[in-house]
Amino acid sequence: MMTKICLPTKRMWYRCPYCGQKLLIYDNAAKCSGIYIQCKKCKREVEVRIAEHL
Repeated sequence: MMTKICLPTKRMWYRCPYCGQKLLIYDNAAKCSGIYIQCKKCKREVEVRIAEHL
């Protein structure tokens, strides 16, 4: 079985869902879940969820 390889071609900002502050940069090959980061602007804890883009 062959797996699909996704090359990073586009970089995007992950924004706070509450205030819109830019938190981190990720590319289109990223997968992430279960990572928490505190927003510097509104001081809320945000779970970073990045699904694989097809």
